This record gives sequence, C-alpha cells and structure tokens, in this order.
Amino acid sequence: MTTDLHDKHDTENESETFHPKSTVEKLAERHNAKEPSSRNSNFFISLYHALRGIFLIVIRERNMRFHLGFAFFVLVMGLYLGLNRSEWLWVVIAVFLAVYGEFLNTVVEAVVDLVVERHYHPLAGLVKDVAAGMVLVAVGAELIILALIFQPHVWHYFGIETNFSRFIHRLKG
Repeated sequence: MTTDLHDKHDTENESETFHPKSTVEKLAERHNAKEPSSRNSNFFISLYHALRGIFLIVIRERNMRFHLGFAFFVLVMGLYLGLNRSEWLWVVIAVFLAVYGEFLNTVVEAVVDLVVERHYHPLAGLVKDVAAGMVLVAVGAELIILALIFQPHVWHYFGIETNFSRFIHRLKG
C-alpha cells in the first residue's frame, strides 16, 4: 500500500491535509513578506545592514553591553600597564571570543523564538541552554587568557615578586 499525499482519501478533509512548507515560506508568511529577502548586490547596503545588526544587538542585549563595557575596561588596563604586541594579540582574541559568542547566542535564541513562536518545546529549551553554555565557556576562556596576560603586570605594579619572576631575572643575569 502506498501513501500519497495527494490521494483522494487524504484530501477529503482539508483541515487534516498535510502541506509541507519550507522554513522560508513559513517565515515569509509570518512577516507578511511577498518573497524571501534576497542577497544585497551593493557593498554599502550590506555594510549598512551589518552595522545595523551590531547597533541592534548592543541596544537590545544587556549582556552584550556588559561584554563591551568589560572590553573597554580591558583596553584601558592594557594601555595603562603597557602590554606588548603579543600580549595585545591574546587580549584581542580573548575579548572577541566572548563578544562573538554573545552574537552567536543572540542569533540562536532569535531563530529558536521565531521557529517555535510562543509554544514551548523541549528541544528549543535545549538549544537555548547549549547556546548560553557556549557563551559561558567563551567567557571562561576569556578570563583565563586575561588572567594569564595581566597577572604578571598587576603583580609587578604592586611590587609582588614570585618565584617565577625571580627565576626569569636570574636567567637574564
């Protein structure tokens, strides 16, 4: 026995008929769009949309504002303590890792909310929790990298000497 979606038996009751739609079609219906958005052919229009996206995430997401405030604090501390080029490289990587994680988390949460609307689904909760966990891991890595970079500078500033710093001074001779 074959199952055909267009079989007379299946289409007797229109409310029970299954009409698969693509995700793009569902999104277009929800936003009353006439057609799916297309790719921008103009670089400046693409740049505008990218900058608008950054602006919107900063305005709408409290955690992103926190990450940017922390990044500004790290920038000021790095300038004050006189980090060298390789230290700056690691600081920039660490800070951008956390900021990128927050961008990705926001995108995942928005897509999940768009797909499930107001209906709870356990997988939606799982996806959001995993995305939040990703940000936590990124921030943990950021803090470890920043601690490794800033610790010697801060301790030197306060006159704290460690066995490692004594060892380095003996090697330099």
